[in-house]
Amino acid sequence: MTNTPSSVATTQPSGKPTMGDRSSDQSPPSATSNPLAARWLIATAIICIAVLLTYWSVLLQLAGRWWGNQDYIHGFFVVPFAIYLAWSRRALFANQELRGQFWIGLPLIVLSVVMRGFSAYMSDPVLSPLSLPICLAGIVLIIGGIPMLKWLWPSLIILPFMIPLPDFMASWGNLALQRTATITSTFILQTLGIPAASFGNVIVLTNTELGVEEACSGLRSTVLFLAVSVSAALMLDDKLEGALAVMMAIPAAVLANIIRIVATGILYQYADSSLAEAVFHDFFGFLMLPLAAGMVWGVITLFRQLLPAEHDEYVPIGTIKSTTA
Repeated sequence: MTNTPSSVATTQPSGKPTMGDRSSDQSPPSATSNPLAARWLIATAIICIAVLLTYWSVLLQLAGRWWGNQDYIHGFFVVPFAIYLAWSRRALFANQELRGQFWIGLPLIVLSVVMRGFSAYMSDPVLSPLSLPICLAGIVLIIGGIPMLKWLWPSLIILPFMIPLPDFMASWGNLALQRTATITSTFILQTLGIPAASFGNVIVLTNTELGVEEACSGLRSTVLFLAVSVSAALMLDDKLEGALAVMMAIPAAVLANIIRIVATGILYQYADSSLAEAVFHDFFGFLMLPLAAGMVWGVITLFRQLLPAEHDEYVPIGTIKSTTA
């Protein structure tokens, strides 16, 4: 009787090789098996680095304004949120071919260059950062065409919210918003038993006067709430819920400022004035972002409770349904 070497494969009667047949093993595809995808990733990385270097000075200026003005502290979260939106919607472009539309994307890139040049010539602080999403939209069209734009448009739409308002726009609607916050805050303080009277946009307390500043009650303070509301709308599948989230931006901003003023008035009445100043300018400045997110979440949750028939399937806020079968 002869022994069969272990390295030699034996064949079953069915004609199928046994596990000893190494030629039947299927190795996983290597990274070089798809050179087109590898070249696309390299090209995308190079384009992203080029855009980052081109707009690096603009982003540094924006970061300085975000840190120096608490009304725009949300700017630090806009770009990470835009990246998250792109990642959560990646299934929309998973099986699409790259069919760039050069002559549609090129005008957008030219427009962004013109905007940057005009911004440098006129020393305009808005046009240069506003050209960034336009430039990115042009690059998207050149690389992947309309299908890629359909994937990334929410990320591009949210980017302008990181741009602080110019001075001439920041004063729009100040008078009406200030007056509403002043009258309502005075009424609440009086209801709480604190002697208060309003004269113009100044609330007179027992020991001090509390001025309702433009920076705290004007249009500038609503940008943060509008950014949070639009972000929530982009994450919600229900169009009615998304519209509700956007519509509540200004009322939520006014309510938040009223809470800010009333809390400061209470501290002025019963605590130290330095503590009241710190709470008014520092603590509530950083609290506005989570307060805005909490208000949006509360309103949408209440809406779902009041109209359960319209929402048979509960979808938590922040969940994006898959569009694939």
